[in-house]
Amino acid sequence: MADLPDFDALRGRHLGLIGVISMGDMGSGVARLLMAHNYAVLTNVSDRSEDTKSRALSAGAVLLPSDELLVDHSDLILSIVPPAEAYSTAERVVKAWDRKETELVYADLNAVSPSTLLSISSLFTGVKFIDGSILGGPPSFIGGSWTKPIIPTSGPFSLSDIFPGLGEVLGEKHISPELGQASGLKMVFASLSKGYAAVALQSVTTAHQLGVLPELLESVNELQGEAAGKKLEQAVTGLAPKAGRWVREMEEIGKTHRENGNWEEWEGIFEAAAKVYELVAKGTVLGGERIGKRERGTTVEGVAEAVGEGLGRRKEKEE
Repeated sequence: MADLPDFDALRGRHLGLIGVISMGDMGSGVARLLMAHNYAVLTNVSDRSEDTKSRALSAGAVLLPSDELLVDHSDLILSIVPPAEAYSTAERVVKAWDRKETELVYADLNAVSPSTLLSISSLFTGVKFIDGSILGGPPSFIGGSWTKPIIPTSGPFSLSDIFPGLGEVLGEKHISPELGQASGLKMVFASLSKGYAAVALQSVTTAHQLGVLPELLESVNELQGEAAGKKLEQAVTGLAPKAGRWVREMEEIGKTHRENGNWEEWEGIFEAAAKVYELVAKGTVLGGERIGKRERGTTVEGVAEAVGEGLGRRKEKEE
């Protein structure tokens, strides 16, 4: 095991020590943004994939061997994990903390429904708990300035309450004193973006099967404008590495529309979208795609062909 860092020295050189779980594409982007503004980032990736460990090292995070050390030395923990892991991640942190004398501040920034967020918050007692979400892509440094997402938060505490100035760094917008509001906003926002991607995928795949995909793309650009064509292209080509974790996100979105929007279960369209993403992740070659290591599905035509092949294999099995 590598020697542990000098936490006192780290604290003396930085504005604060922020724990980030985990170092996916979004988590590592947030880590880079924090470090660029003089916050140290701590993480535990001992149980994560080699890709995640590599991203953590590349981002410059301090790697710790246990959740206990992460909880003990972080001024604030940001949970940025796939929706299916949000609850279990909170359980890990609670277990590591176990009501120690150390103050725990926990911000759940995951794509979950308001009711799931409330069930997560119920795990924490005596903790400053922040409901948050992330709207937009990972932070990136381009052309000498940072492009960053919006981070809505809600509940009795905000990120800026913990560290004055931190909210501005991360793009926080505290929208309500009520827990669940920030998560709800994420759900309805993602309905438009990731819900659209599922619809676009079905459209281009069927167009490919019909032999009219070029004409479809041409018509979108001609009648709806190049911006619409670019949006369709980005939605379709960008979904492959994310499809697996979007399955649960679609389910959480559907849950939100039922529980908070009063839509009946039989009226839900996002459960169907979950099945679309499940097919991509488990029933096509696109399921093996990884961000930064793309091989297939980098064009609309490539995605449509790969998904069409997956649909064909499924139909053969059913027959």
